[in-house]
Amino acid sequence: MKIGVLSLAFLTILSACQSQERTVSIGAPAKQALKTTELRSDGLTRLKTLAAQTELRNNALFKNYNQRGVSRWNDGWTKRIDFSGVAWSHRQAGTAITPRHIVIAAHFPLGLDTSISFHDRSGVLHKRKVIERLSLRNRPQGSRHDIMVLLLDTPLPPSVKTYRLLPPRTDYGHTLIDCPAIVTEQKRRAFIHKVRSATRGRMGFKKNTDFPDELYKGLIKGDSGNPSFLLVGGEPVLIETHTGGGAGGGPFYSDPVVFKALTEAVAKLDPAYKIETVPLDPQLAPAPPKTNVKPNSPLTPASKPSRPAGATTPTTPTQKTKGNRFPRVRRVPVPE
Repeated sequence: MKIGVLSLAFLTILSACQSQERTVSIGAPAKQALKTTELRSDGLTRLKTLAAQTELRNNALFKNYNQRGVSRWNDGWTKRIDFSGVAWSHRQAGTAITPRHIVIAAHFPLGLDTSISFHDRSGVLHKRKVIERLSLRNRPQGSRHDIMVLLLDTPLPPSVKTYRLLPPRTDYGHTLIDCPAIVTEQKRRAFIHKVRSATRGRMGFKKNTDFPDELYKGLIKGDSGNPSFLLVGGEPVLIETHTGGGAGGGPFYSDPVVFKALTEAVAKLDPAYKIETVPLDPQLAPAPPKTNVKPNSPLTPASKPSRPAGATTPTTPTQKTKGNRFPRVRRVPVPE
């Protein structure tokens, strides 16, 4: 009799815990294809939905991580986003864009025959080996991007996430600005930044003041190759892998030129697989009108205050950059 009562009590507690877990939600999937002008509000609404249900400051992806066995994903908001398609066993990470292709930073590569670990949503281990790789950084012809595509020895199972991309378009340069982005790093944590720019094949981020300071990180050496995502209809969509430090920056995967080069690399390594994209409303959003600045307005050089004769111009040390490149996250040795 006592055993029956204890069993009933245990099942009641277990049911209550499962019911509580189900209440933490990122929101229902989008009912129709979003417009690019809706991506910012959709992503922000879903993160605010999570914030209303659970503490966002706990941003670790795992409670217990084991690259050789079963791992336990962390509870809370990060568990509501599927990070199973990232190999967290190495600092470079490795993000699945098909069941056999993963991407990392070309300047911080993984070697051939490297074994990497994926964990599905239940924490079950799925090990794979890198058997081929193709760099988009040192191509003799065409555009060059800090991306390396790796081919796995066997396909990943359906239980491991394969990330879709935004379809290649030309209006992202003005529609993605200020979109909340999920930025990851080498210590298996997720942060919430904002898109600062998405032009000329590159994406840059900035601090997101809509969320606690603990959810911002200045990227450092060793974070290279870790992925960033947008939430599109509640789905994590790959947009970038890190090349630069600070708030972060790297190749923008849905820039038409980058997307074409990536598609060609995937086909060259194994044409049986193709990159998939999320559906978006096909109508391009027009660029906002340029602001006309009148002559002698406060924004024109003619309105700058004059300096007394003999005065020197104060200087502030600045970090040199080339074009729109970001400071590189330097390569570090892979931990034993």
